[in-house]
Amino acid sequence: MGTHFSINLWLEPDRTALEGGVAIQAAFDEIARIERLTSEWMPNSELTRFNAAAGGALMPLSPELFAVLARSREVSEITGGTFDVTFYAVGELWSFTPGSKPPADAAIAARLPLVDWRGIELDAKTRSGRLTTAGMKVGLGAIAKGYAVDRAAALLTERGFANHVVEGGGDTYASGTKGGKPWMVGVQKPGTKGVVGALPSSNISVVTSGDYERFFEFDGKRYAHILDPKTGRPLLEADSCKSVTLVAKNATDADAFATAVAVMGPERGMAFVESQDDLEAILLTRDDRTLISSGLRSQFITAPEPRSP
Repeated sequence: MGTHFSINLWLEPDRTALEGGVAIQAAFDEIARIERLTSEWMPNSELTRFNAAAGGALMPLSPELFAVLARSREVSEITGGTFDVTFYAVGELWSFTPGSKPPADAAIAARLPLVDWRGIELDAKTRSGRLTTAGMKVGLGAIAKGYAVDRAAALLTERGFANHVVEGGGDTYASGTKGGKPWMVGVQKPGTKGVVGALPSSNISVVTSGDYERFFEFDGKRYAHILDPKTGRPLLEADSCKSVTLVAKNATDADAFATAVAVMGPERGMAFVESQDDLEAILLTRDDRTLISSGLRSQFITAPEPRSP
């Protein structure tokens, strides 16, 4: 999925490291299986075939792809379209490797009408789906990674390892405890290896989305990888957060809502989080404020200021 995954287990006295290693490998295999279904980058993935059939008839879908598409539609509706997996019709025009250039305005304008989550048609009775308009494309980079984390965590629990942490590119699910104590999940300080603080976590997901990892600069302007589905362009730096950390019951939701809140911007994004019973957030703003939602203020542990030399 274009990033690094890590898994940590807390072994109970009656389990061996070998048993833990076998379970970890099975969890990594599950992540790879989900990637083969949901990747827009793999030429033979199920999602690639789904995109290629846009404008055609309903096609049967695997339980996993159907579930991710269905939740994507729901999150899009809840967030008023600030999360929209059909962004990929425009998104594939962009590359965020160093030395890249922005696509032409005309190219963006031509693709933008294809971005509309309502064009994902799903039939739960037959577990089938389609994109209603030829040329539409889905990219699941902002939700499938979280779903893979959830699937890996579920597999570890099924195998008797309920105390674990699964992390993939900033998407973390912390299950159970670490020797009876909550797992500590750090919130990275953008552009550094340090943290602004940590969150005690047990049976929750903590997902961080920021603009400091993938970006390019062109003609003195910085372009980060998170796109606004309504404009087909990267978020305006002045109006966006440095990073968004979203806390939810599962990584699928935390992954998707983190992207939506990033698109909304700090003030609107925090207002949205406060309106949702199952979401909490920590937003790092351009002017170096740390905004913490009401449900986390008593839990978040702020990192101490570094000592002077």
